[in-house]
Amino acid sequence: MKLRKNNKKRFIFYKILSALLIICSVIFGGIIIYSNMLPSKYLSIILLVIVVFDGFNIFFINIRKLKRKIKRVMSSFMILAIILFSLGTFYLGKTLNILSNNVNSKYKLVNYSVVVLSDSKYKKLEDISKKDIGYIDTSTGINDALTKLKNKINFKEQKYNGADEMYQKLLDKNVDAILLEDSVKQILQEEFTDFDSKVKVIYNFTIKVKSNLKVKEANVTEEVFAIYLSGIDTYGKISSVSRSDVNIVMFVNPKTSQILLISVPRDYYVQLHGTKGSKDKLTHAGIYGVDMSVKTLEDLLDCDINYYIKVNFTSVIDIVDVLGGLDLYSEYTFISYSGFSFKKGMNSVNGEQALDFARTRKAFAQGDRQRGKNQQALIEAIVRKATKKSVITKYNSLLDAINGKYQTNMSTKKITSLIKMQLDKMPDWTITSYSLTGTDANNYTYTYNQLLYVMEPDQNSITEAKELISKFLNNEKLESSYKEIGGTSNKVFKTSSGESTYNNSNSNNKVTQKNTDIKKEESNQKDNSKITDDKISEKKEEKELIEEDEEEKDTRKEEESSSLEEEIQKEDEEIIENSQLEEKE
Repeated sequence: MKLRKNNKKRFIFYKILSALLIICSVIFGGIIIYSNMLPSKYLSIILLVIVVFDGFNIFFINIRKLKRKIKRVMSSFMILAIILFSLGTFYLGKTLNILSNNVNSKYKLVNYSVVVLSDSKYKKLEDISKKDIGYIDTSTGINDALTKLKNKINFKEQKYNGADEMYQKLLDKNVDAILLEDSVKQILQEEFTDFDSKVKVIYNFTIKVKSNLKVKEANVTEEVFAIYLSGIDTYGKISSVSRSDVNIVMFVNPKTSQILLISVPRDYYVQLHGTKGSKDKLTHAGIYGVDMSVKTLEDLLDCDINYYIKVNFTSVIDIVDVLGGLDLYSEYTFISYSGFSFKKGMNSVNGEQALDFARTRKAFAQGDRQRGKNQQALIEAIVRKATKKSVITKYNSLLDAINGKYQTNMSTKKITSLIKMQLDKMPDWTITSYSLTGTDANNYTYTYNQLLYVMEPDQNSITEAKELISKFLNNEKLESSYKEIGGTSNKVFKTSSGESTYNNSNSNNKVTQKNTDIKKEESNQKDNSKITDDKISEKKEEKELIEEDEEEKDTRKEEESSSLEEEIQKEDEEIIENSQLEEKE
């Protein structure tokens, strides 16, 4: 009697186990098909394995006369399969959810602050009711901001032409408070070092502004498409409107497995789309939203931009760290924005160092021009690392890292089709980089109606960029800006500047006394504004390092490190001396 009851319980258990296996298999198979990320050859194999596995186990485990030991083994495999199917469903669902959460093509968020003098009696918004509040009408969504503020308190509007004028009126106590959009506040903080000590914020709020950007859809697996890569100068929420310090148009050709990166300096003096009168810095286009940046770049480069991807400081740090760091190529030895040292050649970096590498500009004679090249090198390093097969082991961490850290108007369907193509063909992408150039100047800007530093565009470089884009669109093969030869310990990285051999080791420690001379040297180089582009180009094209046999490396490693530094110093000094002679002549 007892044996019969036990057999009945086991029979019920096997039925439940079979039912769970079928349910989990169907859900897992369904989400695989729905996600459309797996190539047909892999999808067919996976579905066939699931059907055969389920059918075999369910059929035999329900045969009453089958030995108990065999059934126990089969039960274990079925439980393991249920767990794996459940995990697969969870991660695929999580992937689709994150991809869809970061898609936004309908609106942009603009942050505002109500600012008063730090020594004033005003402590909260209600304290300035019926008082005078200043504003500038060029701020994004200013009318909506004023309306939202009027719903809170009554006040008198005071309109000003520029941020400097408005701030001075506040200091002179001609106005009780001022309404500042975040990007305008950041510019005042940079312009006036005592800004934060002179004022205090008594109220913050955010408004939603409808985006005017229409998506220009493309078949991303069959035809060339362009993506605007925008890096805004903020931490935290990616949806906020801010100045765009990184402005790169990335053209992708899925047929030839080529990528073309066109970098435009942040201070490029351009006509903002749809505006009249003064031109403006390209970075200020970001204040009006990513749609203004896209349209302005389309006007400049005479091309169509299909999609955009916007990231900020937090995005870069998290993504690089999850990837396990990057190997970045630097054209110069320099001290970064936050005090990290980089050598000419390859540098192993973490997230914070990678961000610093991409932000630094004052360490270079070419300033923002070189920073644009460094940003392109960072993108190349991310693409190179993220397309390796080993990235699958960091899949969950990578999902968490990108969640909420980027914003795009490319649909989830388009993104998953690109993933599917990458998994199917595993192409080795060829990346070509080009940076627009210009001359330093001061001019009035549309946004702030005051004299600011700008970069007057070099029309020849714009023409060259357009020619590259035209060749790319016609499926012509472009020369790679980054070529890797050899194993992990001995490689040659070829850039548009020439070739350099490197040893793959970490050189990014905090500044020490050893680097003091290098820092002084770079500072002198920066101050010498007469160094010509031709001289800099000549310096880049010289080979400073030589390949050595593997057997000699261990004994010469220390000697090479010191000689590299001496060579760099000697060459930089020669360039500076030559340029000084040219000045005298």
